[in-house]
Amino acid sequence: MKHNLRAAIVISLFASTSTLAAQQPVTITAEAQQDLAVTLYSDNLGLIQDTRALPKLDSADRVVVRDVSQQMQTETLQITNAGRIKEQTLNSAVVNYHAMLTHYLGKQVTLSRVQPSGQEIQQNVTLLSVDGATMLVENNARVETVPMNGDWRIIFPEKPSDLLIKPSLTFRTAGTEQPSNATLSYLSSGLRWQMDYVMTLNEAQDRLNIDGLASLMNNTGTALENARFRLLAGDVNQVRNAPVMRRKEVLMAAAMADESQAGSGPQNIGEYKLYTLPEPITLQDQQRTQVPLLSASNVPVQSLQRYQFYVGNHIDSHTSKSKPENIIRFKNSAESGLDKALPGGNVRMFAPDGQSELHYIGGAQLPQTSRGEQIELSTGAAFDVTITRKQTAFENTFDGAIVEYELTIKNAAAQPRQVEIGAMFSQPWKLESSTFKPTETSGGAAKWAISASGKTDTVMRIRVRLTDRK
Repeated sequence: MKHNLRAAIVISLFASTSTLAAQQPVTITAEAQQDLAVTLYSDNLGLIQDTRALPKLDSADRVVVRDVSQQMQTETLQITNAGRIKEQTLNSAVVNYHAMLTHYLGKQVTLSRVQPSGQEIQQNVTLLSVDGATMLVENNARVETVPMNGDWRIIFPEKPSDLLIKPSLTFRTAGTEQPSNATLSYLSSGLRWQMDYVMTLNEAQDRLNIDGLASLMNNTGTALENARFRLLAGDVNQVRNAPVMRRKEVLMAAAMADESQAGSGPQNIGEYKLYTLPEPITLQDQQRTQVPLLSASNVPVQSLQRYQFYVGNHIDSHTSKSKPENIIRFKNSAESGLDKALPGGNVRMFAPDGQSELHYIGGAQLPQTSRGEQIELSTGAAFDVTITRKQTAFENTFDGAIVEYELTIKNAAAQPRQVEIGAMFSQPWKLESSTFKPTETSGGAAKWAISASGKTDTVMRIRVRLTDRK
């Protein structure tokens, strides 16, 4: 009888141990990572495709995947090659100061402070509430306030078991027949990229070297180790809580991009451009890394000053004195040595002095630019060129008015300056006379290209007939 009882106890203990073992989760860390592909977008968005080795799974197994993005958009998560998914959960209760305070409300903590003498005093209290920078505590049946930004520090007895050091993903499946490489695919906030251009003019300011650097940024709370990066240029719609088919198509196309084209130029995905970086990169959390994406040398440019004004049907007694814009203009064409899709980004312009030392001369924003487009970058206001404008005549007519303007271009520099004057009209107009012939006219504007000699004043006069709208 005792022998049977002893055997029953052994069997019971064995069964309990087996059940406990079966309840232990299968933990998968970044060390099991087989491949990591990341597609970055320009507006706080990234597509992560994380492939990890999984052991054979039973239907009772709970899998815990560590080292995932803290900003995962769980509604986009897809797990493939891990059996039929029964449930998936992002465990994002991460240990931090506010989480610890919340957990210990109504519980005992220790307040500690160092006296001027160097002696540390400690007091056990019950944490009642936290309001802004003030704690409310119970100390020996008395309720007291403690400033949180004072000399007191809080000692918590232990870390709560439900608060994690880092977020993790938990899922259960119907089981697998053999070990496999499972892929977790999801969108995450905290990722983005931007284009930064360094453009260097020559001394004559008629040639330009362009270096385009892609800045990769990671604020997901986890490192992206040895990842294959792809960069999508263009604005992807991110309407929240609504189906956006266009966005879905772009994300899927980016995920299936042909890696064989890495470094050979962008791929077309509808109206977007996808760049694949040629080598894997490790991007730590809170890190910004720059990699060369494109370059061009000796691009011919036109440096000029631009001034625009409005011609209206009214008497203007005001004399205007203004500094024109500095403009760098060039064409994105094969003749210019470019002919490349240029992602939009920040431009920093540099130019040499007489000793060939470079200096920063202004910044600009380059829009998304396709092949064949003309590019204009405004780098600031001119220093040596001043334009004074005044209305010299105004005459009412039966169907409108005739106005005359005089513009004096004062160039204080020794070298000539190319100045582009633009006039804008809000009603039908006709140019009756002009000191200089316009280079371009349209329904609502006219332009003049004027070479202003050094250390002289160049005067431009125009006479315009304005017609009232019928």
